[in-house]
Amino acid sequence: MNKKLILIFGVLLLVVTACNFPVGKKTATPMPTPTPDTSMQLYYGQGMQIMLPPSYIAEDIKTQLPNIIETLTNLVGDSEGFARDLIREIEGNVAWYGFDGDTPAVYPTRLIVIRNKSLAALPVGIITLGLEQVLGRNQTEVDRDSLTLNGRDVTRFTYSKDSNAFAAYLFKEQHRLWISVFITTPANMAVSLTDYNTSIGSMQIDPIAE
Repeated sequence: MNKKLILIFGVLLLVVTACNFPVGKKTATPMPTPTPDTSMQLYYGQGMQIMLPPSYIAEDIKTQLPNIIETLTNLVGDSEGFARDLIREIEGNVAWYGFDGDTPAVYPTRLIVIRNKSLAALPVGIITLGLEQVLGRNQTEVDRDSLTLNGRDVTRFTYSKDSNAFAAYLFKEQHRLWISVFITTPANMAVSLTDYNTSIGSMQIDPIAE
């Protein structure tokens, strides 16, 4: 795993978390396809559609970029414009971004969906290893599960501790790597993880003409 690839993974996680979520332990457990929730509604993003509770509100990722750029620059510096190039690429790869208006305003559940063409050429195992190297720097606990959601093979990372929690889903489709991350609190994730699975299983990816 080269340094640039690991840095790309780090940047992706900076975008979806905008803070430091610690991570470590992993598991692999097959999961059944979730039962569709008819109370959800269809949301349209860039090249994709997803079912979410109607309380979700779409936002523009550009409004979050200043804080992300500052965090990234502090981490890797801005020599040769590399950090700026990565941010520019990620901004163009955000397929959907928003939050759940029914969760507490002080820390609403957020969802970001990212698609990436260059990483799709790598085997999922290598991508997973790269993410674990980034996530595991603090030697704390993250769980990894292998899921089958509506016939789609998905790798899920989950973390829940103190006031922070996330569920990150990875899969390949239409020659893209798709990374979807729900950022929430442990209490919300405990009652909503099945809904997160359902939403990822519901995703429809538009055909892409290369």
